[in-house]
Amino acid sequence: MLPLQEDGLLHTACGTPNYVAPEVLKDKGYDGTSSDIWSCEVIFFVLMAGYLPFDEPSLIGLYKKIWEASFSCPSWFSSGARNLIKRILDPNPLIRITIPEILQDEWFKKWYKPPKFEQDEDVNLDDNILYFTWL
Repeated sequence: MLPLQEDGLLHTACGTPNYVAPEVLKDKGYDGTSSDIWSCEVIFFVLMAGYLPFDEPSLIGLYKKIWEASFSCPSWFSSGARNLIKRILDPNPLIRITIPEILQDEWFKKWYKPPKFEQDEDVNLDDNILYFTWL
């Protein structure tokens, strides 16, 4: 876990350059949740498109594209997918869509299936601790 500073923000730049949110690159502190949403969208974009939304041979060119959120969606993306992607890959973390907002997005809800957790009354977390202690 990265350490928070007095301002409540993270200040350690980390990650693969193509996936890093613009606020991480600016080195002025960033909210980890918002930057993780950005990075997860890059992964999702790659899974849907087959290529990175931000890719350049030079780091300077790559960072410029990230700072400006300069990318285009393939023609096969629906308008709903495009709209959600643009809200997630918003270079301003203060107005970037949040997880609760993503969960309410019409395009996202169309495919989203909430996880189902089963409660097993015979499970005790202490059993796991004993098992790992034994190893």
